[in-house]
Amino acid sequence: MATDAQADQKARGERRWQDALRSGLRHLAAGLPDDAISVLDEANSLWPDHIPILQSLAAAHLRAGHASDALAVFANILATSPRDAEALHGKGLALHLLEDRENALNAFHCAVTAQPHAWRSLQSIADITPCEEERLDAIGRATTLLCHLCEDPAVQPILFVRCMNALLDAGRDEDAVGFVRQNFARFEDQSIAHACLARACYETGDFRAALEHRQDSLVFSAPSPAKISPRPPFKPDAAIAALLKVFALFQAGGVTPFLAAGTLLGFHRNGGPLVYDRDVDIGVLSSPGTAPDIYRILREDPGLMLARRARPNDRYFALDVDGTGVDVFIYEQRAGKLHCGLGSLPGDIAWRFSAFGLKKAVYGGRTWTVPDNPDRYLAETYGPGWRTPDRAFASVLSSPALFSTDPYARAYYALIRAETSRRIGDVEKARRLLQQSPLPVLLPQINEDTA
Repeated sequence: MATDAQADQKARGERRWQDALRSGLRHLAAGLPDDAISVLDEANSLWPDHIPILQSLAAAHLRAGHASDALAVFANILATSPRDAEALHGKGLALHLLEDRENALNAFHCAVTAQPHAWRSLQSIADITPCEEERLDAIGRATTLLCHLCEDPAVQPILFVRCMNALLDAGRDEDAVGFVRQNFARFEDQSIAHACLARACYETGDFRAALEHRQDSLVFSAPSPAKISPRPPFKPDAAIAALLKVFALFQAGGVTPFLAAGTLLGFHRNGGPLVYDRDVDIGVLSSPGTAPDIYRILREDPGLMLARRARPNDRYFALDVDGTGVDVFIYEQRAGKLHCGLGSLPGDIAWRFSAFGLKKAVYGGRTWTVPDNPDRYLAETYGPGWRTPDRAFASVLSSPALFSTDPYARAYYALIRAETSRRIGDVEKARRLLQQSPLPVLLPQINEDTA
């Protein structure tokens, strides 16, 4: 029989590992995975091979970018619980980080076999499979599962946001609008529900409703939203590395890319990327009957990941290349002009330029492909004052090249961009962005006379 002292010692030991686990989870929630690892290692030493501790430790290694360490922890879990769907999913994520796509896909398939409701694993299959048929099937199956899960009265509110996004990923835009309207009261709060409805309405081409719901989302948000941390600073060296990587990929596929938009502006005016930029811009020319298959090139590369909503005939692709955002625009020939844009819906953000060819230019000691008349292209994009830096200029709002763009779509982007700037504390930029809106737009904590 255990003595009172032994029982007390056991209770203290349990409290220690429980406290360490809770502390690790708090560090993870705060975005501090390295701090989480140290306390979770302590919890694991107090209760070795306890599955909840190992799951949290593996997740912390993943978030810290320690793929090999995470893989080792997941292997430990699977050694005793080979059908643990969460561990199988984590194994797939770790393998993908290690650029082992074949085995990552196998791990995700095993997770779905072990747990038929593993919608996250289905979405991961869609993210990395080189097979288009499998990609579309996985997106559709994940969406169906999420819709079914949302029928449960006890489902967590966050799942409604996931389901709305999945419907959009599946191209079921009208269904997404109907889903949000039907389940409006079940979202976490009215602000989130209006924000989701705004995005869904935008994807259907109802830009006016999108703007109205986005403004409503701000009305119902906290009166003084907490200031968010700015995104990681834009790194010119990383931007150049991302450009070189995507240029090489396209060239290997028989496609000639060129510096476009803000990236060309920075290189042509300053010799390199703009230090205050958000991402890098790449253009590709497309002629009738000879459209480059950019979608296939991007989807088949194991080091890149397309948005789940991306489809073969899209004219714009957004990528993350080693932590740098890359926007790829396809410039299409129409009636002697070149057109590009963010989507195919009438009224969505689009630009029209004088036709141009391509030439070589040297910037920063490297040779790049650029429009054959870069001064004219930049003037059409940014206006005659393009040589003067203006960090608040937004081509989606004020470019002279904007063509057949709905004013409500432009106002929607003005509100989104201004909201982000205000929340990171850049109130002056928020004001400047609101001033570029073609319609009156109000943003909390910004003077109404700037709208």
